[in-house]
Amino acid sequence: MDKSWDGNFRDIPLEHFEKMKSKARTLAEVKISPSDVKANDKNIFIRIGMSGTGVRPNYQVELPNGCVIAINGINHERFGVDEFDKQWVSKVYSIEKLNNMRMFGGILETENA
Repeated sequence: MDKSWDGNFRDIPLEHFEKMKSKARTLAEVKISPSDVKANDKNIFIRIGMSGTGVRPNYQVELPNGCVIAINGINHERFGVDEFDKQWVSKVYSIEKLNNMRMFGGILETENA
């Protein structure tokens, strides 16, 4: 895979990251029934697009009930596919883990890294 971004999580603008988290939490509220496990930052997961520049990456929200939603990084709306090909996105990270990476640094990895 050719890419111009090395996956350094701090390269993603804070405003974009905050919108990613907000979208993921909103989807969790809508898509998870009260009888399912309660969604929180430890079990709402995001895969981040690795093929762009890291400025406004596309991302995929994965919820504890198995629901997967691909999101366009430009407008934070559904992308138009059920899910992204795993070769183009990072491995799955919880919001909690991404918050830690934002504070302390970290490089996003792909599934096969």
